[in-house]
Amino acid sequence: MGNAEHPLNGDVNWLLNRAWLGFGERKAAALEAVGVNIKEHFVMVALMTTPMAQLELSALVKIDKSVITATVDSLEAKGLVVRAPDPRDRRVRRPTLTPRGRQVCLRASAATEKVERELLGLLDPTQRDAFLEVLRFYAFDEFVDVPEFTRRLRK
Repeated sequence: MGNAEHPLNGDVNWLLNRAWLGFGERKAAALEAVGVNIKEHFVMVALMTTPMAQLELSALVKIDKSVITATVDSLEAKGLVVRAPDPRDRRVRRPTLTPRGRQVCLRASAATEKVERELLGLLDPTQRDAFLEVLRFYAFDEFVDVPEFTRRLRK
């Protein structure tokens, strides 16, 4: 059955889901070789610029508070992040990349950028630019306030 005959060929959510799963699967495989997962990579990229309180980090990368804690715990256990007390409020912890964490983040970013280049390279430059422009519109404008990644229970 060609894509024109597929019963869901006009369902935007289904199409986005297929693309999201495909990109995610390829990126997850590339990151696995480096020793981190996708959420860990998001957090590490955010921490490359500056340490920040976990709540700020959660809001920036759009990962729920409970999930960000588990993600930072995992990065800390791998020796990629340390939690330092916030100088303004000793009760607050600021995750900070370790030197090894910075190296792993750079390797992980290179691996995911390679995957993205390969996948986006399947499009001609005009399609690629339009595709990215549309994704940025939805992510940063229309859906800027949608809920974070959470641990949703499946029923």
